[in-house]
Amino acid sequence: MVANDKTVNGANTNELSENLARTTLRDSEAAAAAPKTAAPSASASLPIRNTAVKGLFEDEQAAYKGCRLSKRAQDNPVQEIGEKLDLIIRNSYDKDTNPDGLINLGIAENTLLTQEYLDYFKGAIKHLQPYDLTYGTQSSGSRRLNEAIAKMWNENFSPIEPVKPDDIVTGPGASSVLDQLIAALLDPGQGVLLAGPHYNGFDVNMVARSGAKIRPAPIPLEDVFTPREVDIHLEKELQTAKEEGVEIRAVMLCSPHNPYGRTYDKETLLAYASFCERHDLHLISDEIYALSVFDNPNLPDAPPFISMLSLDFEKETGKPFDKSRLHIVYSFSKDFGINGFRLGAVISPHNRFMLRCMMASVFLMKVSSPADCLVSALLNDDEAFKRLIGENQRRLADSAAFMRRWFEERGMKPMQSNAGHFMMVDVRERLNIKSFEDEKDIAIKCVPCGVLVVSTAAKWVERGDVDLGEGVGTDTGVRIEVVPGSEGVAEWSGPLSLIDCSES
Repeated sequence: MVANDKTVNGANTNELSENLARTTLRDSEAAAAAPKTAAPSASASLPIRNTAVKGLFEDEQAAYKGCRLSKRAQDNPVQEIGEKLDLIIRNSYDKDTNPDGLINLGIAENTLLTQEYLDYFKGAIKHLQPYDLTYGTQSSGSRRLNEAIAKMWNENFSPIEPVKPDDIVTGPGASSVLDQLIAALLDPGQGVLLAGPHYNGFDVNMVARSGAKIRPAPIPLEDVFTPREVDIHLEKELQTAKEEGVEIRAVMLCSPHNPYGRTYDKETLLAYASFCERHDLHLISDEIYALSVFDNPNLPDAPPFISMLSLDFEKETGKPFDKSRLHIVYSFSKDFGINGFRLGAVISPHNRFMLRCMMASVFLMKVSSPADCLVSALLNDDEAFKRLIGENQRRLADSAAFMRRWFEERGMKPMQSNAGHFMMVDVRERLNIKSFEDEKDIAIKCVPCGVLVVSTAAKWVERGDVDLGEGVGTDTGVRIEVVPGSEGVAEWSGPLSLIDCSES
């Protein structure tokens, strides 16, 4: 793909960028900063959109004269985010079906082993059973799936006590199971505390239906991945929330961390557990990148991934710890590169009553039988599991190394990482960013060039960082045009091909 291509889906991408700007930014000045492109030809199609979405939501809400809708539906705090995400996904690049679409570097999708997984699953479909065409063997995923997940966890993460099939509730992706978990742990208006920057999807899947409140605690870089993250900054935010009348009921830990792409050491994980015990809070450990940890020679002392279920808190700290407060969230989307399968799990070995409460609504998020069957087959195939996970980790390491080198050669500062499918890059000096508005402006200017990047203003970090996906396949040919109009190309035969069009 050429760097100067100013169309997406053969369309006037100014309309698409303005739609993205309008749903991302409220102020008209930032939206107006989007570059103007030539008028589309007579044969050009409009950006692919949901025809139900026309204009601003609040304008249509004010003009709506149809049969009454619920206040809950109309006052959803994440309405804009949902509409923006739909627009982005509808216009995303695909080499076969949408070759002129947006290269989406804002969502962690791992396509490094797409062909390998397609080949494997084509053979694994033979394991489909007659009960897969019925309501199955239990009300969430199948018994087969729960047994396979327990096997995977016990063999790869060394829990203090073996995970059993009935410790697990499954659902269509981490977002769904987290939504159900938050509904079981919190009442509307209560809060979830987490370290910032954070994965901005939490703003949706922990809020959209539960009515919970997200309370990010901004963590200075010097304190990230240390016990000070908890003992100073989460403690401070907890007290601030109390003063503002928000009752905190849970802490969310993202381990490995998104968006920093780093693993936590044992001391910091123990600090999280002690904090939750001290304040009688639930501890939710999101471990969806547990098998996406890779070598980085610049981080020789990076700790290995440690599951919270692998820690003996009372032995390590000499203090009591109520294990009923600990819940693990996992998904197969990231480590296995199968976002579309929609398969996640809550693992809570020491709170059977909470799992029982979730059973009241678990049928609303039942896993699809084909996804259940295929993933179970892979988890029970020891040779294929080890081969594919190992190859994924190797390719992630190669991809991350290339990205670090590419940005460093161009005067930008990538953050060192050893996990996940993303990378934080400090571009402040290179692109003369002095404010969040500068950062948002650059993000908008990327859209007509066919590239979507994440403005880290949405993630509660310092201005001028860009969050980019790194799990992108060789066929993509990623375009990065930070400021349109310049030239320069870098190509390679590995997982990424990046095109630099930033100002010289």
